[in-house]
Amino acid sequence: MRRIAVSFALTLIALPFCATAQAQAQAPQIAWCDSPQATDDQTIAGCTAAIESGRISGSALAAEYRNRGLSYRNKGLFDQAIADHNQAIALNPNFADAYNDRGRAYSDKGLLDQAIADYTRAIALAPGSFLYYNNRGNAYGRKGFYDLAIADETRALSIKPDYANSHCNLAYAYEGKGLRDKAIAEYRAALAYDPSMTFARQALMRLGATP
Repeated sequence: MRRIAVSFALTLIALPFCATAQAQAQAPQIAWCDSPQATDDQTIAGCTAAIESGRISGSALAAEYRNRGLSYRNKGLFDQAIADHNQAIALNPNFADAYNDRGRAYSDKGLLDQAIADYTRAIALAPGSFLYYNNRGNAYGRKGFYDLAIADETRALSIKPDYANSHCNLAYAYEGKGLRDKAIAEYRAALAYDPSMTFARQALMRLGATP
């Protein structure tokens, strides 16, 4: 998921010299929190500086916690990611992306019931997001709830028909139900939109079908 840019104005006037110098030194680091070019380590450092500065609050602060949580998840630090998304949600209870991102971290930990609950909340807040339906459908599929997975992935594809992950998740659910022809068709669709999707290619081989 993309990072959220937050306007962060450093007020340097009327600060003591040492505080001014510290604020000037922090400014480039803080910018990493919102930069798509920053590494995960830079993002974590930048967001930490922004959070600890005490100069932002409310939804803007929630966005910085969410950005840091995304980078923690990218590094496989799922508990830290969940903690940051908890903070983001506490600051902004209607933050749909934070629920979705916490759900992804729960999913990475194998906590699928918690993930589904978070995706469901995200969908309630933003029902037009194909990603939220895709993510919940993936969790349902992993739990073996194939009909629910099919419903969610079908909904995701009605919003974004070219989303390879939803085609792949839909195929997996069809395969789980023993609907081989439908699974093959969806795995092929996934590869048509994303030829690098190894899971779909391997699944077709498993089903004795060509890509």
